[in-house]
Amino acid sequence: MRTIISATLLASSLSGCIVMSSNPLVDAASVIGYAASGVKGMTPNPPINPVVYNKDPIREVCIEWNGAVALSDFVPGLQAELQRHGVSSRVYDAGTQSPGCPVTLTYVGYVKWDTKVFSDAYTPYLTYAALTLRRDGRVLGSAQYRIGSFAQDKWASVNDKLGPLVDALLPGNPPIIADNSPQDAKSATGGY
Repeated sequence: MRTIISATLLASSLSGCIVMSSNPLVDAASVIGYAASGVKGMTPNPPINPVVYNKDPIREVCIEWNGAVALSDFVPGLQAELQRHGVSSRVYDAGTQSPGCPVTLTYVGYVKWDTKVFSDAYTPYLTYAALTLRRDGRVLGSAQYRIGSFAQDKWASVNDKLGPLVDALLPGNPPIIADNSPQDAKSATGGY
């Protein structure tokens, strides 16, 4: 009885309106709908106006280091996404030549700081990223990420934010899906 009174007092103190259905099935469907909508809202936005001039497969990329991007997992996240497409990568210092690497990737990223829920520690998050892919100085493609209008994807990982950009830049390199089934392990190694 005490719980019911407490719940009633708390509910009456809310400034909004509460509509309760008498059908629990309708309530369950509403909750599922709200949850699905919330999860969809937290996924990173698709690339903004990706432009790709060449759809040939790419096997190796040299990434030009940009020290202005103050996010420690940016380049490792970018390399992981390239690897997911079967593209090996190496990083070289800006202003130096990339020896023996005709395809280069430059990037820009903007970072903001904020506190996560239930935390007092400030944490960086990626708000904008632009990737440009070049072969022998000619632009092969470019793609951009911008944080959503309500910043639902604010705390998504760098991989989740850069993945759609790399997908857009490498249409000739479909993502490699690892299948660790015993049959694949046997055929890859010639047996167990």
